[in-house]
Amino acid sequence: MLSLDDYRAQIDELLAINSIESSYSYEFYTDLINEQRALWIRNEYNKNRSVDPYIIQTLSCQELELVDPIQCCVPVDTGCKVLRTKKKMPNTIEFFFTKGITSVGPADILQPRFILIDYSRVPYAGNGRTTQKAIYSFLYDGYLYVFSKNPTVNLIKFITIRGLFEDPTELSNYVNCQTNQTCWKPSDIYPINQWMWAYMKPYIIQQLMQKGTQIYDDAVNAEDQRADQPIMPPRAKE
Repeated sequence: MLSLDDYRAQIDELLAINSIESSYSYEFYTDLINEQRALWIRNEYNKNRSVDPYIIQTLSCQELELVDPIQCCVPVDTGCKVLRTKKKMPNTIEFFFTKGITSVGPADILQPRFILIDYSRVPYAGNGRTTQKAIYSFLYDGYLYVFSKNPTVNLIKFITIRGLFEDPTELSNYVNCQTNQTCWKPSDIYPINQWMWAYMKPYIIQQLMQKGTQIYDDAVNAEDQRADQPIMPPRAKE
């Protein structure tokens, strides 16, 4: 597995081999790579196959805060609080029946993970005799919430989230509370399998070549239009 910088360098080399003179920003490369990665992962794991842990990313040690579960235009204080991540979660890859979050739990990775549920199940979670102390998590309005019938859940300060995110580079906007370092940077391993990259690469090159041809044609057409314009003689002074 390689870094994003390595994959972008491969694209540069292939474009030079194919004599594409137009240059593109690395941001454009990244958008195409992310787009193809999300499509291939979605197609692969909609087949009920187990997820390769090497393509899962980790948001380590993310801080929680207590918020009011009632959301209104005007803030209200009901005295009832629920835990929520301080920052919104990056978009996850969406599968047929699940989101791309694979696990949520305490910052201590040796502790049991929470139970991930869909928001529609929230009113019914923890009502059973054996689930009253269970800790649940769910996504709502971009945030990750944590709740339990056990009031000690409110003592949790930090959690670790693992998942398949649409744009792996978005994790550079998140900081590990322990190390104070970003959760991802371009020199880190880009979360994709080599076999998947082998299939993605031709699609990316094809799109870049098509765009390069369009840019060249537009430039030629503009030059032709300027050449076809008649040269008007200078206007005589009255």
